[in-house]
Amino acid sequence: MHNTVYSDENIKSRNGEKPSHSQIHGYSHLVDLRDCYPFVKWAGGKSQILSKLDSMIPSKFSRYFEPFLGGGAMFFHLISDRNMRFTAYLSDINWELITAYKVVKNNVGELIELLKRHEREYNRNPSKYYYKLRDEIKPVTDIDKTARFIALNKTCYNGLYRVNRNGIFNVPMGRYKNPLICDSNNLGNIGNALRYSRAAINVSDYKDALLKAEEDDFIYLDPPYHPTSPTANFTGYSDNGFGNNDQLQLAKLFVELNDRKCKVLLSNSDTPFIRKLYSDFSGFIKEVNVSRVINSKASRRSGHKELLISNYSS
Repeated sequence: MHNTVYSDENIKSRNGEKPSHSQIHGYSHLVDLRDCYPFVKWAGGKSQILSKLDSMIPSKFSRYFEPFLGGGAMFFHLISDRNMRFTAYLSDINWELITAYKVVKNNVGELIELLKRHEREYNRNPSKYYYKLRDEIKPVTDIDKTARFIALNKTCYNGLYRVNRNGIFNVPMGRYKNPLICDSNNLGNIGNALRYSRAAINVSDYKDALLKAEEDDFIYLDPPYHPTSPTANFTGYSDNGFGNNDQLQLAKLFVELNDRKCKVLLSNSDTPFIRKLYSDFSGFIKEVNVSRVINSKASRRSGHKELLISNYSS
């Protein structure tokens, strides 16, 4: 049975006003942060291998860093299923995604109302509304931007985030019957999790995000994966791409973090290139079987392997 769920609406300071930032952290032990899961679908999301990742989470760590945040499955697992309290530095280079996290944290009620409106309009004429929403001039406020971002994510092809060279989202409509655009309960739970945990959320390159990582910090690295074949290359996660040199630079940082005595866990595709980059940590490499839901052909979605690479014994 879950504990009583507290929120901004039923936690008040002594004078009846909304609690301050410091009071929120003081109340965090009263708030049930369970029942959270990613509020966006994300290519390469880690929900399907959380049980494998869970077995590799350090028993103790100081702070948590996730600089390729994406859907945030690992963070939500730590704070929800594990019911842990910790300082977290969550970041990503995708500004629309990070804006969405901040809006869910600070303005979830207004966001839910806008998403309900998108859901009603979409259900009236899915195709017409999807392409109108996708191709319209971007909204002005962050709440409007986030509502559009989530609505498109829930209705586009396989939840794929892809932009063209001009940074314009260009994914076609997906094939869904009654997609859940407004997941009110989960959004509310995530709003609590982000407010009542010590989570800092920023747009940042992974190198800058990890400058302050130090001994006993736990870092989960989930970069855009190295392609398993010439036709499997997907670098449209941002308008910058993530190529072989980026993988090399990340591997060098992995070694540097190891020298700083951080606890580092990385996931990537199982390719000779990646195995070579992390050959010094071959004793800490685990293979996991996954499906590729992003593949357009169902027959090619299964039978894939990924690598989980760490610098510590789990």
